[in-house]
Amino acid sequence: MERFEDSAPPRAQSEFRLSAVLTRRSMESRVLILLGALGIATAVRAAFGIVITGAPFAFYFPAIMVVTVLAGWETGVAALLVSVVLGVWLFMQRNGAWPAPPQMLIIGVYMAASTFQIAFAQWLRQTMERLDESEARFRQLVSVTSGIVWMMDGDGEVHMPQSGWSETTGVEWPAYKDRGWLDSLHENDRKGAIPVMARIGAQGFYQTEFRLRDAKANDWRWFGLRAVPILDRHKRVRAWIGTLTDIEARKHARERREIVIGELRHRLKNLFTVISSIAQSSKPPNEPAVDAFLHKLTGRLHALNAAADLVMVDWRTTIEIRAMVNATLAPFMADDARIEIDGPSLELSEETGGGLALAIHELATNALKYGALSVPGGNVALEWVCEPGAHGEEFILTWKETGGPRPNKPTQEGFGTRVVQFAVSREKKGEVTLDYQPDGLFCRIAFLRTKAKPPELPIEALDEL
Repeated sequence: MERFEDSAPPRAQSEFRLSAVLTRRSMESRVLILLGALGIATAVRAAFGIVITGAPFAFYFPAIMVVTVLAGWETGVAALLVSVVLGVWLFMQRNGAWPAPPQMLIIGVYMAASTFQIAFAQWLRQTMERLDESEARFRQLVSVTSGIVWMMDGDGEVHMPQSGWSETTGVEWPAYKDRGWLDSLHENDRKGAIPVMARIGAQGFYQTEFRLRDAKANDWRWFGLRAVPILDRHKRVRAWIGTLTDIEARKHARERREIVIGELRHRLKNLFTVISSIAQSSKPPNEPAVDAFLHKLTGRLHALNAAADLVMVDWRTTIEIRAMVNATLAPFMADDARIEIDGPSLELSEETGGGLALAIHELATNALKYGALSVPGGNVALEWVCEPGAHGEEFILTWKETGGPRPNKPTQEGFGTRVVQFAVSREKKGEVTLDYQPDGLFCRIAFLRTKAKPPELPIEALDEL
């Protein structure tokens, strides 16, 4: 497993060296670099002249590379031309004669090779410039990040100082080197603190929470870790990089929110129970019409209560449709499973989910009294799909009864029909179709679905509840 080296220099030193290499230089500085590099190369070539007699330009190659990297390709070309003059004059020319054809060939090969070397050195300089710009952007990002930028190797070990760690925990480097950083975590939270690939979700990063020692308060403080893996060419984790964010206030707000939600759920259930009890205790004796009305009323209250309960499970503003359907139809599926439910997992708005819950409850009640569920051989198929359309994503829900009595279209619209038709009246292109087919009632509910993210509940809102 590859890891960051223990001997890696501090970032500030690394940045200083890059700046020294890539800085914009004046003409005087470039001339000095050119003369210095060629002077050293000439001196070394002269010192080895006794041993090397047939390579007049041997030591000018590294000099041209250094000049190009430090001062750019223009100075590198100038260094090439000057090195040709020096090589010919000092190590090739004899008695003032013009270089012979074999010597001219050597000069040509040297210039061609040096030109390629200048191009390579310029590419290397540009690569370092991009690296320096990327590092500068990273440092700017770190400076404006409210949390701690955290880096560790694939095994969860730290091999260099981490910005902000000592200020938060009071532990100085290298006391938290390797896995020593785990000592600053609460002992009950250390198990899941090291990221693992197996727990990366569809979002592409590892996320966890743990309590970290707060040096200023001398107490534990909640932090959230969000880390992404850096993979090598074999798709193995080479390192993890992420952020540690203080979530102490958010954690307390979440706990307060759960208390408020629990209290609201409890009060809402009590309210529905009180309403049902008042209705039942207030009905006159031997009144079948009133009994039927109360049965419908309590059923609708149950549907609304189920939908509201789903919304308040996590202070949501959306409802998962399958959970809503199952909660609404639970009283109708106690004895057998004659209602087949099929459809993908979808999030609906609170208003739409509540309206659909009432409509589905009304359809199920009608089927139990007059339709497919009123006879032993009847069945119901409830399905929903989302299909791309010209104006957006179209949601379609169908209710199909089979095996029951032949339905008769009512002569006048009742309240139950209005409840079904009202289900999506506030949705874009909301449409409800009721078809009294010979083999059973068919209902189609369609509308354009809009995706909405559940907003975070502000802390101030909790204080107002």
